[in-house]
Amino acid sequence: MVKGNVVLGVTASIAIYKSLEVLSRLKKRGFNVRFALTEEAKRLISPVVFKALTNNEVYDDVMEELDLGDTNITHVSFANWADVFAIVPATANIISKVACGIADDPVSLVALATEAKKVIAPAMNSQMYLNPIIQDHLNKLKSLGWLVVEPEEGDLACNTKGIGHIASENHIADAIESCMYPDLLKGKNVVVTAGPTSESIDPVRYLTNRSSGKMGFALAKMARYMGADVTLITGKVCLDTPFGVNRIDVESTNDMLTALKKEIEKKDDLIVIMAAAIADFRPEKMESKKIKKEGNGKFTVNFVENPDVTVEIGRFAKSLGKKLRLVGFAAETHDLLENAKKKIEKKGLEFIVANDVKRDDIGFGSDFNEVIIIHRDGRMERIERSEKLKIAYEILRRLN
Repeated sequence: MVKGNVVLGVTASIAIYKSLEVLSRLKKRGFNVRFALTEEAKRLISPVVFKALTNNEVYDDVMEELDLGDTNITHVSFANWADVFAIVPATANIISKVACGIADDPVSLVALATEAKKVIAPAMNSQMYLNPIIQDHLNKLKSLGWLVVEPEEGDLACNTKGIGHIASENHIADAIESCMYPDLLKGKNVVVTAGPTSESIDPVRYLTNRSSGKMGFALAKMARYMGADVTLITGKVCLDTPFGVNRIDVESTNDMLTALKKEIEKKDDLIVIMAAAIADFRPEKMESKKIKKEGNGKFTVNFVENPDVTVEIGRFAKSLGKKLRLVGFAAETHDLLENAKKKIEKKGLEFIVANDVKRDDIGFGSDFNEVIIIHRDGRMERIERSEKLKIAYEILRRLN
């Protein structure tokens, strides 16, 4: 199933290789891709390469019209075909041309002709990128609806370090994919918790759980896709930060509670999605030195209860007179529905998402999940086994 059509406009930056890496990511996500190249770009990488990798015609010469079946005007055909048009990489030259309405190469021609969603990923020397002229042009493009994937700090081709290094291929692919979703959460502030919390026993050892954070990260990514301003508060995981998401790393349950309270203080009308696997207990005492074996074959740790984070933030928001919409998760190994239902009233949830984590094909560590959404009025909706990003969309669209 093709997720959508993407035209990638490629210009002659040293970061041109990124266009091929983005292509790889898009193909794996189910997109159909065509390329438009400037004259200078095809001197760096032959159009034959782009054609071979996409099995689609490449638009690289404004004087040669391709027979694509719908019209003999190639830039119009490419413009009409695209669901998303993205310039990767974007030089200072192409940014300035598009912002000023100049169309004299395949990339700028498609840019001005298309009504598709538009993405641009700048890549250039720091001084060029920070030049007020380029910044003005980028701001103009943003005001016209272009999604700018800001460059990063890093090594540059001019043997210096600074801002201007093109964004990661995953962030660019995320930005492109985000254009395929409706802005159902535009203007909303969303906080997602993810991953496990960890409770220290001594400076070396800690207790945690099997959560990979994948469900929470999928929710944060999808909320951003759907137009929300997203903050992700996560325990220790091995996952990249989704494009456009503000990430806060925490360790313990109390750390997560503190971070959540700070977000509630800063923002109004928050939607908080508690997808983290938060530790219910912590050691009564953390030893200051590594605990050594005593030779008796036993090792005893006394535990105390951690605060119920969801209940605590509900009380905290109420004390500040702030509105809070809460969504909970119930990761259970038995009595799934009964245990989940009990949490709705106790925690003040709008609804709860229940999933069976003892199954090997979903839940902890898996890219897939199967959940039951239980509403306050008792209604239940089952979302069959799907990729976690699809599950995230189904959960979030119920918050519109």
